[in-house]
Amino acid sequence: MFKSFTRCAVALGLAAGVALSGAAPAQAQGAAQAPIEMVLTNEIATSHWGTKLMEEYAGLINQRTQGRIKARVFPSGTLYKDKDAVAALGSGSVHMVWPVSVQLESIAPAYGVVNLPFAVTDEAMQRGDTSEKLAAMLSALVQDKGIRIMGLMRTADLMFLFKDKEIDAVNDLKGAKVRLTGGRVLQSLMRDLGANPISMPASEMAAALMQGAIDGIYTSAGGWEMVGTNAARTASIVPGMNLLTYSVCVDDKWLKGLPADLRKVVEDTTAEVIASQWKRAITSDQETMDRLIATGGKLVVVPQDQRAKFLEIGAKVSEEYTRRFPEVWKQFQSIVQTKG
Repeated sequence: MFKSFTRCAVALGLAAGVALSGAAPAQAQGAAQAPIEMVLTNEIATSHWGTKLMEEYAGLINQRTQGRIKARVFPSGTLYKDKDAVAALGSGSVHMVWPVSVQLESIAPAYGVVNLPFAVTDEAMQRGDTSEKLAAMLSALVQDKGIRIMGLMRTADLMFLFKDKEIDAVNDLKGAKVRLTGGRVLQSLMRDLGANPISMPASEMAAALMQGAIDGIYTSAGGWEMVGTNAARTASIVPGMNLLTYSVCVDDKWLKGLPADLRKVVEDTTAEVIASQWKRAITSDQETMDRLIATGGKLVVVPQDQRAKFLEIGAKVSEEYTRRFPEVWKQFQSIVQTKG
């Protein structure tokens, strides 16, 4: 009921903004127009660094446009889950969303290139104009949906969380029900590892683990903090296997329809936040891990010989993708492997 009320309130607010804007010419010359609404949504907790960064970003937009754009953040799925928010871009009810990139696979399967195991690395994404080129490539995959990809943000090296279990080898995952954020690529990887993938929002995973609806979770350090060490004391990581990203998605028609000076503010501010976020995310991830370990958490790193087995299985998933989308894979490789 709350979600429906919130959606209605937003829709009414947007309609009122349009009505006011349309009435402006009839008003006395110099009268101030109503601010342009900019709705941002996510499905993560208010305590998560992603929500805090989105709030910071919205504040910069409001400040730099001197209130001509009114940016508002709706966190924790109060307005939309990320997948639904992506689908709503272009409807006027949401203008920007930063979903985990796996969510884009449902509307453009080729988008899975950035979710392939061992594909995205910190080194490549912090090198030259890799991020900018990759955003342009990904935008071309979803432009027919009215979506523009303004850039990628770092989530984390994903890790396995089990209530009473460490993952030291591939066989440890056999038959386990593992929660994922979604996406065909991650689901294929889990199945090839012997696990049973289950997709659900981040807000539901802690309860599902405690109640036994799932055996484990494949998530980030931020996800581990949301779940808590009481629910999952140990995290197990295969370094580099899945460095996932957020895709900064904007309603392309809305953006292009802004006055030129406001559009530039949005584009420049977004580029600025994206440029600094990758290093900030690495630091934030480490700080989160340190806090969790200091309060009783334990981090297990899969041994090198077992990592090689994970790598071998991951390569099979990548081969399946390249057979389906050879040109996208070729373009992706040319971007991430460019030196200097």
